Amino acid sequence: MAQKKRKEPEVKEEYSFTPPDFNEKEFLEKDITVTKTVLISALLAAVFGVVAYLTTNLSFVIGLLIILIGAVSLKYIFKFLPFNLSVVENKTWLGNGAMFFFLALGIWILLLNPPFGDTVDPQINDLEVWAGEIQYDRPYNNVPLGAVTFNATVIDNGELTNVQFSFTGSNPQTFDMTKGDDGRYEFTYNFTAAGTYNFAVTATDGSGNTHTFSSSVNVKA
Repeated sequence: MAQKKRKEPEVKEEYSFTPPDFNEKEFLEKDITVTKTVLISALLAAVFGVVAYLTTNLSFVIGLLIILIGAVSLKYIFKFLPFNLSVVENKTWLGNGAMFFFLALGIWILLLNPPFGDTVDPQINDLEVWAGEIQYDRPYNNVPLGAVTFNATVIDNGELTNVQFSFTGSNPQTFDMTKGDDGRYEFTYNFTAAGTYNFAVTATDGSGNTHTFSSSVNVKA
């Protein structure tokens, strides 16, 4: 009779986990350096936003280019500062660059608007010509003699100081337009002679910015 082989007990392998060495000082120094780059990037963004605002009178394009150049060259600017940049990863620089661009752009836009500043001209839109109950579309031809009303929507990011209507032909005349109940500025003139009249609507805001809409109206007898 064959003898059964004795089954040897399985030997379990023991695994031991040895945690890697953790340099707490190095970790903290890296974290502090990254935080400093974020804070200084924000400070530089504020500076570039102010510089962009100061160049607005030259061209809006110059201001935008200044901010773009600052965002792209941000990493190179830090090379002149006492930082160990080897611990800062590329994704951190990308994040800092994006933050720099939008923060500088936001500061620039903020400074362009009241109460800090106002470099935006008023806007004159949707000028209408009415004779009685009839509206005449541009080029405003065949308008009858008599009372004719000109009205337009005038808007500004600040405060408008005046909106004026002017005849610009051989006999120039200027009149103040009044703001109606519907918020549109209007002026009514009584035409007594047929002809073509050149006119302009000029809006001026509190910062001296102006915008002019020019056209002509043909009045028939």
